[in-house]
Amino acid sequence: MRTNPRHPAVNGGTGIAPLPVQRRAPGTTEDLGWTQAQGTEVRLREQTAALLIGDGMALEAMEVSARSATIHIRNNRYLARPEALGRSARILTRVLPASIETFKIVPVENGIPLSATTLKRSDLEDLEHAPDGAWQSYARAEISDAAGSLDGATYNDSQFNRFTWSLGPYASLSYFDPDQPVRVDAGLRLEGRYEISPSWIISGSVEQRLAGNIGDATRPSDSVIPRVRSEGYIYAREGDTALKHLTVAHYFRPAKDYYARVTAGYLESEFGGVSGELLWKPVASRLALGAEVNYAVQRDFDQGVGFRDYDVTTGHLSAYYDFGNGYLGQVDAGRYLAGDVGATFSLDRTFANGWSVGAYATFTDVSFDDFGEGSFDKGLRFTVPLSHFLGTASDKTYTAVVQPLTRDGGARLKVQDRLYDSVRSYHTPEMKDSWGRFWR
Repeated sequence: MRTNPRHPAVNGGTGIAPLPVQRRAPGTTEDLGWTQAQGTEVRLREQTAALLIGDGMALEAMEVSARSATIHIRNNRYLARPEALGRSARILTRVLPASIETFKIVPVENGIPLSATTLKRSDLEDLEHAPDGAWQSYARAEISDAAGSLDGATYNDSQFNRFTWSLGPYASLSYFDPDQPVRVDAGLRLEGRYEISPSWIISGSVEQRLAGNIGDATRPSDSVIPRVRSEGYIYAREGDTALKHLTVAHYFRPAKDYYARVTAGYLESEFGGVSGELLWKPVASRLALGAEVNYAVQRDFDQGVGFRDYDVTTGHLSAYYDFGNGYLGQVDAGRYLAGDVGATFSLDRTFANGWSVGAYATFTDVSFDDFGEGSFDKGLRFTVPLSHFLGTASDKTYTAVVQPLTRDGGARLKVQDRLYDSVRSYHTPEMKDSWGRFWR
């Protein structure tokens, strides 16, 4: 497959246009009679939820007063986050009574509020068709921390206790085997997700391999340190029907500027255990700091429910910094799966169209000789937005990591939904870069 990142399948996309702002009639802003009517909040919540669904989003919770309204949304469609905020704001102008002047829109992922964007309704009415309306609206918007914003909000109960599933094809690739530079496995993947509550989630996936040759590799691992990754070809060979992951996860906000996650179960194809993470990330800060601690047990080669006789406690302290213009640096220092200690240095560039390219290198106390061929762990990674190929709005991306060699030194546990990427996408540095799509 070949493409040019600068030329998507459809320039501008083929998605539906947003609803226009509905201007208020003169003299209606002082009418507060609606506040005395029974069932008004329920009706407003139902109307807002219906319009958000039509735009590919969901209403999680809503709170309404005489002059202001707060909605918590789940964005299932727009990779450029300000596009979701702009469409939500226009929906509110069409639903809420004229007396409500202040809109607060809070995006939520995995049950935790990520930021709060406060907009004036009169600004939306004035700037919708202004030549530089996007940047004026950014200058007038207030983006703040959303910790505690769900207190007092009424949940849209239809969004919870929700089970979703999907069945589709998958392909796994392995590179740089001297006997065969590219190996591929293909088959079917069944995935499921059950939301016990807004922030408690059970998820799992099962793969059935139908064809492929990753498991045909014949070179045995010569590692002199614990074999935590170099026997991946055995997992591919023996795991024709594989439980790839099955976890229960809890996400929460322990305090302002802090985000937390706890995940337990079969965390990935080769390890199970318990993982805990804490992230400090102020809304307007380019710097973020994180800590993660894991207890991991190696899984059986057939990727069923059993475990092998190897366990390890790992953990990392992480620093993230947004240098601007799409450049993001990251340093992770700590203990890896083979028990080695060191640090990983990463640099990525994310472009305005959602494409990303980056590189990383890991150095630990494993000597170059003990590490084996390649001397240390390194690789390239590419993230591609699926909207580039589909021509319609989608928040889904595909990330490929290309490693010259898969060895055991510097290997880190693979845990789904780590916090930083989802949190930063709704914070000031990231949203400023894509705010031009607020009126899209």
